[in-house]
Amino acid sequence: MVFGFIAVFMVISSAVTGETPVSALPDMTTVTASVRETPPAWAVMERHLMKTMEAAVPVYVDRFTLPGGTLYGGGPWDDLYEMFYNWALFYSMGAGETLLTHAVDEYNALTRHCTVYADSAADYHHQLYREFPRHDDWFHISEGIMLFYDLALGDPTIPENIDRARRFAGFYMNEDPECTGNFDPIHKLIPAINSGSQGPVGDFGASYMLNFGHASLYPVVKDLETDWEKNPQRREEINKRYDEIVNWCDVPVNLAATGLVTNAYLYTGDEKYKKWVLDYVDAWMKRIEENNGILPDNIGRTGKIGEYREGQWWGGFFGWTGRYSVHMIYSSLCVASECAYLVSGDPKYLNLLRSQVDVLLENARYTKKEKQMLVPYKYGPDGWFSYRPPRIYDLAHLWHNSMDPEDWKRIEKVMAGHRYYPLAYSGTWGQNMLNALDTGSYIPEKPFDWTYIPIEGDRNIDFPTEYARLMYYAGKNPDWPEKILAADFCETARRMDFMRNDTRDISDINADDLYPNNPVITKGLTQVMFGAPQTIYNGGLLQARVRYFDTSRMRPGLPEDVAALVEELGSERTVVKLINLSVVHTRRLIIQAGAFGEHEFTTADFDTDEKGVSSTGGKTVTVNSRYLAVELPPATSVRLDIGTRRFVNKPSYAFPWHGKN
Repeated sequence: MVFGFIAVFMVISSAVTGETPVSALPDMTTVTASVRETPPAWAVMERHLMKTMEAAVPVYVDRFTLPGGTLYGGGPWDDLYEMFYNWALFYSMGAGETLLTHAVDEYNALTRHCTVYADSAADYHHQLYREFPRHDDWFHISEGIMLFYDLALGDPTIPENIDRARRFAGFYMNEDPECTGNFDPIHKLIPAINSGSQGPVGDFGASYMLNFGHASLYPVVKDLETDWEKNPQRREEINKRYDEIVNWCDVPVNLAATGLVTNAYLYTGDEKYKKWVLDYVDAWMKRIEENNGILPDNIGRTGKIGEYREGQWWGGFFGWTGRYSVHMIYSSLCVASECAYLVSGDPKYLNLLRSQVDVLLENARYTKKEKQMLVPYKYGPDGWFSYRPPRIYDLAHLWHNSMDPEDWKRIEKVMAGHRYYPLAYSGTWGQNMLNALDTGSYIPEKPFDWTYIPIEGDRNIDFPTEYARLMYYAGKNPDWPEKILAADFCETARRMDFMRNDTRDISDINADDLYPNNPVITKGLTQVMFGAPQTIYNGGLLQARVRYFDTSRMRPGLPEDVAALVEELGSERTVVKLINLSVVHTRRLIIQAGAFGEHEFTTADFDTDEKGVSSTGGKTVTVNSRYLAVELPPATSVRLDIGTRRFVNKPSYAFPWHGKN
């Protein structure tokens, strides 16, 4: 165990009071800032954005929640959790204590609200059992569980959350006598598209999934008529076929379950969780190899590709013919490759994602006149179709983890070919994802600007902010930090304006109306402060190159008045700029190598100011630790060029004062 209850509770009383416990902080190299400069615009904007969102939170809570944390209105369980999905993450960046309090309270309140108990019937409002989805697909489970994952970034010592992490992972490791069958350890597969705390289930209705194009019955049923439900006999036949062909399969979106098990590993350090993640990812990588390099989207219960489709590798649930195809598939590939790399330190697991990025790039087409690159998003009876501009998000995550020049070349290839709007899913054309509607030709609109940042949005729809971030690291978008922080401020202001002018009666509010008004926008802060791509919304774990801890308040996040920017990223170096905006207070912090201490700092070059003259790289210190302490006297800054060995430490949620293995 990396850190257990004994170690945790030895420090918990002093952490609550704000006093530094004796021997809580390990000996570590300390750098003291000495440079004085006018605070750059990004630093002022970063702290102002944080203050703005902190002030907006109680307005949101008062508008949409009842005393105790439950919500006015209702909705699917995952949508309810999504309303607060990033609040604990925001707290871990340095936001006020109320953010973590609200995040924990809302998680507990919504869990109580949605959970089936012994004396209650399972209905629309009781979709959880033992605090986890009874039966659901992993695309929706992964959306709904983001709030739970990030609670550990705010406080990994909450006993009931540690217990939940073990229990939830146990549902997929056949450890729970009430829940068996979610994982076949012989064939290394999750044997159904719907699973959860009551095991796998294979009798979900076909109507929604077939009519909305999320699955196909091809080739068993080659031409399904649009009015198949009107004839009772035909409806019964198709539902039976759907259960036989679609429901009892392992599918790529199930790979998001690796995040659930990795979460338990980060809490406990128990090697059984690491083994499960690697076994499952290895099985999928083998299936890709067996299928000539292409990820199959349906695996039968005996481990055979296309077992219920006459050997056909495509057509499965949320698969290559699915309405959102690449969006569904590649999000799970990203999660699984990142989790496997994190727990093992073996870069081979990035090939799970890389191989499928290459599948799309190798099948790229270009418009004749504009030379716009288009890649296939779907596969059907006539081969690849639904050609669209490639997503940047997958490449951004791949390069962030690999730092491989070959992966940067893939980005440059896409950069050279991605010349025009619309993006893959934008506009009327992009939203028409049904097979019958999305086969039209791509018509280029205005030229595409890789440095542009749209204001609206906070999740990963089109992932548009990754373009501008990558251009910053390429040295072609120097004012990107200011632009992304300004965009997020404008979006927060827009959402607050919406709430001020919202005249709906509280009884008219439902979950889909609530969630978009969340005033906490963390994508820009994640990118600027942590040097990371935005966390994969469908069950991803934070991919930060660095994290920060406030040693004065013994909590995660930047100290008050301090702003941070990751200026450069490399395979063996990380460049971080820290600014203390206070002219009164000294601020002290710890920089951690990686979101979970998975990296190691070797040396640190930092600028100094002697007799009023700044000298970049003025001093060098030896670190050889996953931590580096920094002291920032009033109105000082420091630029740290830190040697970094990546993925060499066992990852953990533990804070610096908790101790590690």
